[in-house]
Amino acid sequence: MNWYHVSNLKFWNEPVARLYNINSIPATFILDKDGIIVAKKLRGDALEQKIAELLD
Repeated sequence: MNWYHVSNLKFWNEPVARLYNINSIPATFILDKDGIIVAKKLRGDALEQKIAELLD
């Protein structure tokens, strides 16, 4: 599974953080093949279940 880590060390003023309203670290976003956010702020079992659902 591939994912991207984004940072230019501007913390909450970083353009991507502002674009996606990221206000905590770590922040999780699941994107579909078109780059649309289909889930966010999932952790643990909820994250695993969503990924399994999307891969089926």
